[in-house]
Amino acid sequence: MFLQPPYTNPNPGTACSTTNQCQLAVNSDGTITPAIDGSHALTGFLALATQPGEGIAAGTKMMYLQEYVGGVEHEFHHGIVASIRYQQRRLQRIIEDMSGVSPEANLTGITQQFQIGNPSPGLDIFNNVDEQILPAGTITPACPSFIPPTPTNPDPNTVTNPFTGAKADVCVQNPATAGSLGSDGQPDGAAKAVRTYKAVEIEISKTFSKGWQMRTNYRWSTLAGNYEGAFRNDNGQSDPGISSLFDFTPGKLGLLGDQFAIGFLNTDRRHILNNFISYNFSSGFLKNLTLGTGIRIETGVPLNDLRAHPVYQNAGEVPFGGRGALGRTPTTGEGDLHAEYTFKVGEKQAFHFGADLFNVANQKTQLRVDQFQDASLNNTNFDFKRPVGTGSIGVPPAYQRPFNARLLVKWIF
Repeated sequence: MFLQPPYTNPNPGTACSTTNQCQLAVNSDGTITPAIDGSHALTGFLALATQPGEGIAAGTKMMYLQEYVGGVEHEFHHGIVASIRYQQRRLQRIIEDMSGVSPEANLTGITQQFQIGNPSPGLDIFNNVDEQILPAGTITPACPSFIPPTPTNPDPNTVTNPFTGAKADVCVQNPATAGSLGSDGQPDGAAKAVRTYKAVEIEISKTFSKGWQMRTNYRWSTLAGNYEGAFRNDNGQSDPGISSLFDFTPGKLGLLGDQFAIGFLNTDRRHILNNFISYNFSSGFLKNLTLGTGIRIETGVPLNDLRAHPVYQNAGEVPFGGRGALGRTPTTGEGDLHAEYTFKVGEKQAFHFGADLFNVANQKTQLRVDQFQDASLNNTNFDFKRPVGTGSIGVPPAYQRPFNARLLVKWIF
C-alpha cells in the first residue's frame, strides 16, 4: 500500500522518530480504520495496478455509461402483443492507461511515463510536451532535444508519417520534463472517448393459442464513436483498461490516423430482422406434429483500413481514411426449419422424433475480411481484404456456415 495509517503525534509538526514516538490510532476494539485519502498518500498516486505495473492517478473513478429506454406496448385480441421501444446508451467515462507524449516526440527520444486514469480533454496529470514542428532537414543543434546524426541514423530528428510519406523535424523545447508525471496547469491533450448506441425496435408477438405462436422483431440501430470498450473488436486486442488507444496524445503530425475520429464502430449493424413461427397440428393425420421456422436478416458491418502503429510497429492498430473506409460486409440472411413429432406410448410415456435444419438455402455469404493493410510497420500484408477466419473453436468463420442439420430422439417417461 502507498498510504500512511492514521496515527497520533505527541508533538505535532515534529517528524515521528525514536525520540518522538507516534502511536497508531487504534479503535476501542483494537482495530485500525484505514485513512484512504490524498492527505495520507505516500506517493503521487493512490494505488498501483499489479498487472501492468502502472500508477493509478489520484481521483480516478470507475467507468460508467448512461442509458435511456422508453417505449409503449399494447395487447390486442388472441394474445397478439405489439411494442415499440427506443434505446440510447452513451459512454460517459472510461478507465485506460495513458501517457502525455505524442508519437512524434517519442520517436525523437522523449520517453513515455504511464498512469491509469480517466482520459478526457481537460485532464492534467502530465507535464506537457512543448514541441515545434519544422520543415524536414532544418533543425539545428540549438534545439534542446537535438540528436546528433550518425552514419547509421543520418536523420534522427526527422519523423516520417508512414501513411502519407510526409516528413518533418521535431524539436522539443523541454526534453527534461516532457511527459513526466505532474500537473503543469494545462490539459494534457487526451482525446475524449465516445461510444453512442441508438436503437429503435419494433416487435410483434403472439402467445401460443389455437395451435400456433409467433415472434417477429425489427431493429434499426447505430453505434458510433472512437472507443469500442474493454475489448477491441476491430483488431482483437483484449487488454481491458490498458489498451494502446491512449498510450499517446494525438500529436501534430497525424501519426495516429483517424484513431480518435468519430465514426461508425466496427460492430455497427444498421438493420436486423428476426421472425420465428411455430405451429402444432392437433387433429388429422398430422396430429402431434410441430413445425417451426426461423428467419434472420441483418445488414453488414463497417470495414476499416487498419495500419500498423507508427511507434509499436504492430499490425492493425490505426484506422486510416475514416472508420468504414473499406465499405461494409454484405447483407446476410438465413432460414431455418424445425420439425418434431410426438409418438405417445400409453399414458405416461412418449417418444419425440425431430430435426433442425439450419441455413436451408445453403447461403455462403462472406462475413469477415482481413482489415490489416500492414503485416507490421512498412511490411505489406498480402492477405489484406481477403476472407479471414477458420471457424474453429474461438475463431469466427470467414463465411456463413453451410447447410447443416441436427436430429433428435427423446424418450419421456
